[in-house]
Amino acid sequence: MIDVELIGAPAFTVAVAGDVFTYASINGRLADVIGVAPSAFVGQTPDSLLSADYAAAVLGHYRRCVAERVSVDFESFYDAPGGGRWWHTTVTPVLDPGDGRVALLVGLGVDITPRKDAERLAREVDQRIALAMDLLEGGFWHYTIASHRFSTSPQLSRLVAGDGAGPLDGPGYAAFVLPEDQGATDFGALVRGEADALSAEYRVRTADGRLRWMSCQRRLTRDEAGRPENIVGVVVDITDQKLRHEALAAEAATDSLTELANRRSFEAQGGRMAAEARADGAFGLVLLDLDRFKPVNDTHGHAVGDAVLREVAARLRRHLRPGDVAARLGGDEFAVLLPGATEDVLAGLSRRLVEAVGRPVATVAGRVEIGASAGAALWRTADRTLAALVERADAELFAVKRGGRGAWRVAA
Repeated sequence: MIDVELIGAPAFTVAVAGDVFTYASINGRLADVIGVAPSAFVGQTPDSLLSADYAAAVLGHYRRCVAERVSVDFESFYDAPGGGRWWHTTVTPVLDPGDGRVALLVGLGVDITPRKDAERLAREVDQRIALAMDLLEGGFWHYTIASHRFSTSPQLSRLVAGDGAGPLDGPGYAAFVLPEDQGATDFGALVRGEADALSAEYRVRTADGRLRWMSCQRRLTRDEAGRPENIVGVVVDITDQKLRHEALAAEAATDSLTELANRRSFEAQGGRMAAEARADGAFGLVLLDLDRFKPVNDTHGHAVGDAVLREVAARLRRHLRPGDVAARLGGDEFAVLLPGATEDVLAGLSRRLVEAVGRPVATVAGRVEIGASAGAALWRTADRTLAALVERADAELFAVKRGGRGAWRVAA
Protein backbone atom coordinates (compact mmCIF):
# COMPACT_ATOMS: atom_id res chain seq x y z
CA MET A 1 0.00 0.00 0.00
CA ILE A 2 1.33 3.44 -0.89
CA ASP A 3 1.67 5.83 2.06
CA VAL A 4 0.36 9.10 0.64
CA GLU A 5 1.70 10.98 3.66
CA LEU A 6 5.17 10.49 2.16
CA ILE A 7 4.19 12.36 -0.99
CA GLY A 8 5.11 16.01 -0.82
CA ALA A 9 1.94 17.28 -2.48
CA PRO A 10 -1.83 16.98 -1.92
CA ALA A 11 -2.50 13.34 -2.74
CA PHE A 12 -5.01 10.53 -2.50
CA THR A 13 -5.43 6.93 -3.60
CA VAL A 14 -8.40 5.19 -5.21
CA ALA A 15 -8.95 1.43 -4.92
CA VAL A 16 -10.09 -0.19 -8.18
CA ALA A 17 -12.42 -3.20 -8.21
CA GLY A 18 -13.84 -3.71 -11.68
CA ASP A 19 -15.76 -0.54 -12.46
CA VAL A 20 -16.04 0.46 -8.80
CA PHE A 21 -13.70 3.22 -7.57
CA THR A 22 -13.41 3.77 -3.82
CA TYR A 23 -11.23 6.42 -2.16
CA ALA A 24 -8.72 4.50 -0.05
CA SER A 25 -6.60 7.27 1.49
CA ILE A 26 -6.00 11.00 1.57
CA ASN A 27 -2.94 12.76 2.95
CA GLY A 28 -2.99 15.61 5.42
CA ARG A 29 -2.01 18.22 2.84
CA LEU A 30 -5.08 17.56 0.72
CA ALA A 31 -7.40 17.21 3.74
CA ASP A 32 -6.29 20.58 5.13
CA VAL A 33 -6.73 22.41 1.83
CA ILE A 34 -10.20 21.14 0.97
CA GLY A 35 -11.39 21.24 4.56
CA VAL A 36 -12.63 17.65 4.68
CA ALA A 37 -11.63 15.17 7.39
CA PRO A 38 -10.01 11.99 6.04
CA SER A 39 -12.76 9.93 7.72
CA ALA A 40 -15.35 11.70 5.56
CA PHE A 41 -13.33 10.96 2.42
CA VAL A 42 -11.98 7.40 2.82
CA GLY A 43 -14.42 4.66 1.83
CA GLN A 44 -16.50 6.96 -0.32
CA THR A 45 -17.03 6.67 -4.06
CA PRO A 46 -17.07 9.66 -6.44
CA ASP A 47 -20.86 9.27 -6.73
CA SER A 48 -21.32 9.48 -2.95
CA LEU A 49 -18.81 12.29 -2.37
CA LEU A 50 -19.22 14.61 -5.36
CA SER A 51 -22.01 16.27 -7.28
CA ALA A 52 -23.51 14.21 -10.10
CA ASP A 53 -21.84 16.15 -12.95
CA TYR A 54 -18.48 16.35 -11.20
CA ALA A 55 -18.60 12.64 -10.27
CA ALA A 56 -19.40 11.65 -13.87
CA ALA A 57 -16.44 13.66 -15.17
CA VAL A 58 -14.04 12.27 -12.55
CA LEU A 59 -15.17 8.68 -13.21
CA GLY A 60 -14.51 9.21 -16.91
CA HIS A 61 -10.90 10.15 -16.15
CA TYR A 62 -10.46 7.21 -13.75
CA ARG A 63 -11.83 4.75 -16.33
CA ARG A 64 -9.50 6.09 -19.00
CA CYS A 65 -6.55 5.76 -16.63
CA VAL A 66 -7.44 2.08 -16.03
CA ALA A 67 -8.25 1.25 -19.66
CA GLU A 68 -5.17 2.89 -21.21
CA ARG A 69 -2.82 2.35 -18.26
CA VAL A 70 -1.43 5.86 -18.54
CA SER A 71 -1.33 8.88 -16.27
CA VAL A 72 -4.34 11.11 -16.89
CA ASP A 73 -4.39 14.88 -16.25
CA PHE A 74 -7.53 16.93 -15.77
CA GLU A 75 -8.57 20.27 -14.34
CA SER A 76 -11.68 20.77 -12.22
CA PHE A 77 -13.29 23.09 -9.70
CA TYR A 78 -13.88 21.55 -6.28
CA ASP A 79 -16.31 23.42 -4.03
CA ALA A 80 -15.25 22.14 -0.61
CA PRO A 81 -16.02 23.37 2.90
CA GLY A 82 -12.54 24.89 3.05
CA GLY A 83 -13.30 27.04 0.03
CA GLY A 84 -13.70 26.42 -3.71
CA ARG A 85 -10.48 25.88 -5.67
CA TRP A 86 -9.39 24.91 -9.13
CA TRP A 87 -7.25 21.78 -9.23
CA HIS A 88 -4.94 20.26 -11.79
CA THR A 89 -5.04 16.56 -10.93
CA THR A 90 -2.93 13.67 -12.18
CA VAL A 91 -4.08 10.10 -11.60
CA THR A 92 -1.51 7.37 -12.15
CA PRO A 93 -2.28 3.61 -12.37
CA VAL A 94 -0.46 1.17 -10.10
CA LEU A 95 -0.45 -2.47 -11.25
CA ASP A 96 -0.98 -5.53 -9.09
CA PRO A 97 2.35 -7.42 -9.29
CA GLY A 98 0.50 -10.72 -9.24
CA ASP A 99 -1.97 -10.49 -12.14
CA GLY A 100 -0.98 -7.21 -13.80
CA ARG A 101 -4.38 -5.55 -13.39
CA VAL A 102 -4.74 -1.94 -12.30
CA ALA A 103 -5.41 -2.24 -8.58
CA LEU A 104 -4.90 1.34 -7.41
CA LEU A 105 -4.89 4.90 -8.71
CA VAL A 106 -2.62 7.48 -7.12
CA GLY A 107 -3.91 11.02 -7.44
CA LEU A 108 -1.71 14.07 -7.12
CA GLY A 109 -3.28 17.51 -7.04
CA VAL A 110 -1.95 20.97 -7.86
CA ASP A 111 -3.92 24.03 -6.80
CA ILE A 112 -4.18 26.23 -9.91
CA THR A 113 -6.48 28.84 -8.46
CA PRO A 114 -5.94 32.13 -10.33
CA ARG A 115 -4.15 33.75 -7.43
CA LYS A 116 -1.19 31.45 -8.03
CA ASP A 117 1.14 32.84 -10.63
CA ALA A 118 2.28 30.87 -13.67
CA GLU A 119 5.83 30.39 -12.36
CA ARG A 120 4.64 28.67 -9.16
CA LEU A 121 2.23 26.53 -11.15
CA ALA A 122 4.99 25.37 -13.53
CA ARG A 123 7.19 24.33 -10.59
CA GLU A 124 4.37 22.35 -9.01
CA VAL A 125 3.59 20.62 -12.31
CA ASP A 126 7.24 19.56 -12.51
CA GLN A 127 7.04 18.23 -8.96
CA ARG A 128 3.85 16.36 -9.81
CA ILE A 129 5.53 14.65 -12.75
CA ALA A 130 8.54 13.70 -10.64
CA LEU A 131 6.31 12.24 -7.93
CA ALA A 132 4.34 10.26 -10.51
CA MET A 133 7.57 8.83 -11.90
CA ASP A 134 8.57 7.63 -8.45
CA LEU A 135 5.55 5.32 -8.64
CA LEU A 136 6.25 4.05 -12.15
CA GLU A 137 9.11 2.41 -14.03
CA GLY A 138 10.30 5.44 -15.98
CA GLY A 139 11.36 9.03 -15.57
CA PHE A 140 11.24 12.37 -17.32
CA TRP A 141 13.41 14.79 -19.25
CA HIS A 142 13.38 18.57 -19.61
CA TYR A 143 14.39 20.70 -22.58
CA THR A 144 14.91 24.47 -22.37
CA ILE A 145 14.34 25.87 -25.82
CA ALA A 146 16.30 29.13 -25.47
CA SER A 147 19.49 27.44 -24.27
CA HIS A 148 18.99 24.14 -26.16
CA ARG A 149 19.63 22.35 -22.89
CA PHE A 150 18.32 18.78 -22.54
CA SER A 151 18.59 16.86 -19.27
CA THR A 152 17.13 13.61 -17.97
CA SER A 153 15.86 12.95 -14.49
CA PRO A 154 17.87 10.62 -12.20
CA GLN A 155 15.19 7.91 -12.61
CA LEU A 156 15.39 7.97 -16.40
CA SER A 157 19.20 8.03 -16.39
CA ARG A 158 19.30 4.96 -14.14
CA LEU A 159 16.73 3.15 -16.28
CA VAL A 160 18.68 3.40 -19.53
CA ALA A 161 22.29 3.99 -18.46
CA GLY A 162 22.41 1.99 -15.23
CA ASP A 163 23.07 2.76 -11.58
CA GLY A 164 25.46 5.61 -10.97
CA ALA A 165 24.72 7.32 -14.28
CA GLY A 166 24.36 11.08 -14.10
CA PRO A 167 21.89 13.19 -16.10
CA LEU A 168 22.07 12.55 -19.85
CA ASP A 169 22.08 15.27 -22.48
CA GLY A 170 20.23 14.94 -25.77
CA PRO A 171 22.89 12.98 -27.71
CA GLY A 172 23.62 10.86 -24.65
CA TYR A 173 19.99 9.78 -24.31
CA ALA A 174 19.50 9.36 -28.07
CA ALA A 175 22.47 6.98 -28.17
CA PHE A 176 20.37 4.40 -26.33
CA VAL A 177 17.45 4.65 -28.80
CA LEU A 178 17.47 2.10 -31.61
CA PRO A 179 18.53 3.73 -34.93
CA GLU A 180 15.31 2.75 -36.67
CA ASP A 181 13.26 4.41 -33.91
CA GLN A 182 15.17 7.71 -33.79
CA GLY A 183 12.46 9.48 -35.77
CA ALA A 184 9.95 8.83 -32.99
CA THR A 185 12.02 10.91 -30.56
CA ASP A 186 11.81 14.10 -32.66
CA PHE A 187 9.97 16.94 -30.92
CA GLY A 188 10.67 19.72 -33.43
CA ALA A 189 6.97 20.49 -33.78
CA LEU A 190 6.89 21.45 -30.09
CA VAL A 191 10.01 23.61 -30.39
CA ARG A 192 8.43 25.47 -33.31
CA GLY A 193 5.16 25.88 -31.41
CA GLU A 194 3.22 23.88 -34.00
CA ALA A 195 1.87 21.52 -31.32
CA ASP A 196 1.40 21.63 -27.57
CA ALA A 197 1.65 17.89 -26.92
CA LEU A 198 3.08 14.84 -28.68
CA SER A 199 3.28 11.16 -27.82
CA ALA A 200 5.53 8.43 -29.16
CA GLU A 201 6.68 4.88 -28.55
CA TYR A 202 10.21 3.72 -29.24
CA ARG A 203 12.77 1.11 -28.20
CA VAL A 204 15.99 1.60 -26.28
CA ARG A 205 18.93 -0.71 -25.72
CA THR A 206 19.88 -0.15 -22.09
CA ALA A 207 23.41 -0.21 -20.76
CA ASP A 208 22.98 -3.83 -19.58
CA GLY A 209 21.93 -4.92 -23.08
CA ARG A 210 18.20 -5.23 -22.50
CA LEU A 211 15.74 -4.11 -25.19
CA ARG A 212 13.00 -2.00 -23.63
CA TRP A 213 9.90 -0.33 -25.06
CA MET A 214 9.30 3.26 -23.92
CA SER A 215 6.21 5.43 -24.12
CA CYS A 216 6.94 9.15 -24.06
CA GLN A 217 4.36 11.89 -23.51
CA ARG A 218 5.80 15.33 -24.34
CA ARG A 219 4.24 18.65 -23.47
CA LEU A 220 5.16 22.25 -24.35
CA THR A 221 5.01 25.17 -21.91
CA ARG A 222 4.94 28.73 -23.17
CA ASP A 223 5.99 32.06 -21.69
CA GLU A 224 3.59 34.90 -20.91
CA ALA A 225 3.71 36.04 -24.54
CA GLY A 226 2.76 32.57 -25.76
CA ARG A 227 6.21 31.75 -27.12
CA PRO A 228 7.54 28.16 -26.75
CA GLU A 229 9.70 28.05 -23.63
CA ASN A 230 10.18 24.53 -22.22
CA ILE A 231 9.34 20.94 -23.10
CA VAL A 232 8.81 18.19 -20.54
CA GLY A 233 8.86 14.53 -21.59
CA VAL A 234 7.43 11.82 -19.34
CA VAL A 235 8.87 8.40 -20.17
CA VAL A 236 7.34 5.10 -19.00
CA ASP A 237 8.77 1.63 -19.57
CA ILE A 238 5.95 -0.31 -21.29
CA THR A 239 7.95 -3.43 -22.17
CA ASP A 240 5.82 -5.80 -20.09
CA GLN A 241 2.64 -4.34 -21.57
CA LYS A 242 4.03 -4.76 -25.10
CA LEU A 243 5.01 -8.37 -24.42
CA ARG A 244 1.54 -9.14 -23.06
CA HIS A 245 -0.08 -7.60 -26.13
CA GLU A 246 2.22 -9.54 -28.46
CA ALA A 247 1.49 -12.79 -26.63
CA LEU A 248 -2.25 -12.16 -26.80
CA ALA A 249 -2.04 -11.29 -30.50
CA ALA A 250 -0.06 -14.45 -31.22
CA GLU A 251 -2.53 -16.53 -29.22
CA ALA A 252 -5.47 -15.00 -31.09
CA ALA A 253 -3.87 -15.86 -34.46
CA THR A 254 -2.72 -19.41 -33.64
CA ASP A 255 -4.53 -22.74 -33.57
CA SER A 256 -3.94 -23.97 -30.03
CA LEU A 257 -3.71 -27.66 -30.98
CA THR A 258 -1.34 -27.56 -33.97
CA GLU A 259 0.31 -24.15 -33.44
CA LEU A 260 -0.38 -23.35 -37.09
CA ALA A 261 -2.19 -20.16 -38.06
CA ASN A 262 -5.92 -20.37 -37.32
CA ARG A 263 -8.76 -19.52 -39.70
CA ARG A 264 -8.86 -15.90 -38.57
CA SER A 265 -5.15 -15.47 -39.23
CA PHE A 266 -5.42 -17.31 -42.58
CA GLU A 267 -8.21 -14.97 -43.71
CA ALA A 268 -6.34 -11.89 -42.52
CA GLN A 269 -3.03 -12.81 -44.17
CA GLY A 270 -4.67 -14.12 -47.31
CA GLY A 271 -6.85 -11.03 -47.49
CA ARG A 272 -3.76 -8.82 -47.33
CA MET A 273 -2.08 -10.84 -50.08
CA ALA A 274 -5.18 -10.49 -52.26
CA ALA A 275 -5.45 -6.74 -51.60
CA GLU A 276 -1.79 -6.22 -52.47
CA ALA A 277 -1.70 -8.57 -55.50
CA ARG A 278 -0.93 -6.71 -58.72
CA ALA A 279 -0.58 -9.56 -61.23
CA ASP A 280 -1.42 -13.20 -61.90
CA GLY A 281 0.68 -15.56 -59.82
CA ALA A 282 1.23 -13.13 -56.96
CA PHE A 283 0.49 -16.02 -54.60
CA GLY A 284 -1.10 -19.44 -54.54
CA LEU A 285 -3.28 -21.55 -52.28
CA VAL A 286 -3.37 -25.25 -51.41
CA LEU A 287 -6.40 -26.66 -49.56
CA LEU A 288 -5.84 -30.02 -47.85
CA ASP A 289 -8.46 -32.30 -46.30
CA LEU A 290 -7.56 -35.44 -44.37
CA ASP A 291 -9.00 -38.75 -45.57
CA ARG A 292 -10.20 -41.46 -43.18
CA PHE A 293 -9.67 -39.22 -40.15
CA LYS A 294 -13.12 -39.55 -38.58
CA PRO A 295 -12.63 -43.28 -37.83
CA VAL A 296 -9.47 -42.38 -35.86
CA ASN A 297 -11.53 -40.36 -33.38
CA ASP A 298 -14.36 -42.90 -33.37
CA THR A 299 -12.04 -45.88 -32.80
CA HIS A 300 -9.21 -44.52 -30.68
CA GLY A 301 -10.64 -41.36 -29.10
CA HIS A 302 -9.95 -37.66 -29.47
CA ALA A 303 -6.58 -37.77 -27.67
CA VAL A 304 -5.17 -40.00 -30.44
CA GLY A 305 -6.95 -37.88 -33.05
CA ASP A 306 -5.32 -34.75 -31.64
CA ALA A 307 -1.90 -36.42 -31.76
CA VAL A 308 -2.47 -37.25 -35.43
CA LEU A 309 -3.43 -33.64 -36.20
CA ARG A 310 -0.28 -32.37 -34.49
CA GLU A 311 1.85 -34.77 -36.55
CA VAL A 312 0.11 -33.67 -39.76
CA ALA A 313 0.91 -30.04 -38.87
CA ALA A 314 4.56 -30.95 -38.27
CA ARG A 315 4.74 -32.66 -41.66
CA LEU A 316 3.23 -29.62 -43.34
CA ARG A 317 5.81 -27.33 -41.76
CA ARG A 318 8.69 -29.49 -43.00
CA HIS A 319 7.64 -28.88 -46.63
CA LEU A 320 7.09 -25.11 -46.49
CA ARG A 321 9.35 -22.44 -47.97
CA PRO A 322 10.28 -19.32 -45.99
CA GLY A 323 7.30 -16.98 -46.17
CA ASP A 324 4.68 -19.71 -46.75
CA VAL A 325 1.78 -19.72 -44.28
CA ALA A 326 0.22 -22.99 -43.10
CA ALA A 327 -3.12 -22.86 -41.31
CA ARG A 328 -5.60 -25.21 -39.73
CA LEU A 329 -9.02 -24.01 -40.83
CA GLY A 330 -10.87 -26.30 -38.44
CA GLY A 331 -11.40 -30.02 -37.87
CA ASP A 332 -9.26 -31.88 -40.40
CA GLU A 333 -9.05 -29.02 -42.92
CA PHE A 334 -5.74 -27.31 -43.64
CA ALA A 335 -4.52 -24.62 -46.03
CA VAL A 336 -1.21 -23.21 -47.24
CA LEU A 337 -0.67 -19.72 -48.67
CA LEU A 338 2.37 -19.49 -50.99
CA PRO A 339 3.64 -16.01 -51.97
CA GLY A 340 5.18 -15.83 -55.44
CA ALA A 341 4.02 -19.32 -56.44
CA THR A 342 3.75 -20.93 -59.87
CA GLU A 343 1.55 -23.79 -61.03
CA ASP A 344 4.59 -26.08 -60.84
CA VAL A 345 5.26 -24.97 -57.26
CA LEU A 346 1.63 -25.62 -56.29
CA ALA A 347 1.61 -29.02 -57.95
CA GLY A 348 4.91 -30.00 -56.33
CA LEU A 349 3.85 -28.95 -52.87
CA SER A 350 0.42 -30.59 -53.21
CA ARG A 351 2.05 -33.87 -54.21
CA ARG A 352 4.57 -33.74 -51.36
CA LEU A 353 1.90 -32.94 -48.78
CA VAL A 354 -0.41 -35.73 -49.93
CA GLU A 355 2.50 -38.19 -49.86
CA ALA A 356 3.73 -36.99 -46.45
CA VAL A 357 0.32 -37.17 -44.80
CA GLY A 358 -0.28 -40.59 -46.33
CA ARG A 359 2.56 -42.16 -44.36
CA PRO A 360 1.48 -44.01 -41.17
CA VAL A 361 1.45 -42.05 -37.90
CA ALA A 362 2.82 -43.67 -34.75
CA THR A 363 0.48 -43.14 -31.75
CA VAL A 364 -0.08 -44.67 -28.32
CA ALA A 365 -2.79 -46.77 -29.99
CA GLY A 366 -0.36 -48.05 -32.59
CA ARG A 367 0.22 -47.07 -36.21
CA VAL A 368 -2.63 -45.03 -37.65
CA GLU A 369 -3.09 -44.68 -41.37
CA ILE A 370 -4.91 -41.75 -42.90
CA GLY A 371 -4.57 -39.94 -46.18
CA ALA A 372 -5.08 -36.53 -47.73
CA SER A 373 -6.65 -34.87 -50.75
CA ALA A 374 -5.50 -31.51 -52.05
CA GLY A 375 -6.85 -28.82 -54.35
CA ALA A 376 -4.79 -25.82 -55.38
CA ALA A 377 -5.20 -22.60 -57.33
CA LEU A 378 -2.92 -19.79 -58.43
CA TRP A 379 -4.06 -16.20 -57.88
CA ARG A 380 -5.61 -14.58 -60.93
CA THR A 381 -6.38 -10.87 -61.00
CA ALA A 382 -9.90 -11.85 -62.00
CA ASP A 383 -10.34 -13.48 -58.58
CA ARG A 384 -10.37 -10.04 -56.89
CA THR A 385 -10.82 -11.53 -53.38
CA LEU A 386 -9.39 -14.36 -51.29
CA ALA A 387 -12.84 -15.96 -51.20
CA ALA A 388 -12.81 -16.33 -54.99
CA LEU A 389 -9.39 -18.02 -54.90
CA VAL A 390 -10.57 -20.35 -52.12
CA GLU A 391 -13.62 -21.24 -54.19
CA ARG A 392 -11.47 -22.26 -57.18
CA ALA A 393 -9.11 -24.33 -55.03
CA ASP A 394 -12.06 -25.92 -53.24
CA ALA A 395 -13.58 -26.95 -56.58
CA GLU A 396 -10.38 -28.85 -57.38
CA LEU A 397 -10.40 -30.46 -53.93
CA PHE A 398 -14.01 -31.57 -54.43
CA ALA A 399 -13.08 -33.10 -57.79
CA VAL A 400 -10.27 -35.08 -56.13
CA LYS A 401 -12.62 -36.41 -53.45
CA ARG A 402 -15.24 -37.34 -56.04
CA GLY A 403 -12.55 -39.19 -58.02
CA GLY A 404 -11.41 -41.40 -55.15
CA ARG A 405 -9.32 -39.21 -52.78
CA GLY A 406 -5.61 -39.46 -52.02
CA ALA A 407 -4.59 -37.20 -54.94
CA TRP A 408 -4.23 -33.54 -55.88
CA ARG A 409 -5.36 -31.15 -58.57
CA VAL A 410 -4.32 -27.62 -59.54
CA ALA A 411 -6.86 -25.27 -61.14
CA ALA A 412 -6.13 -24.42 -64.75
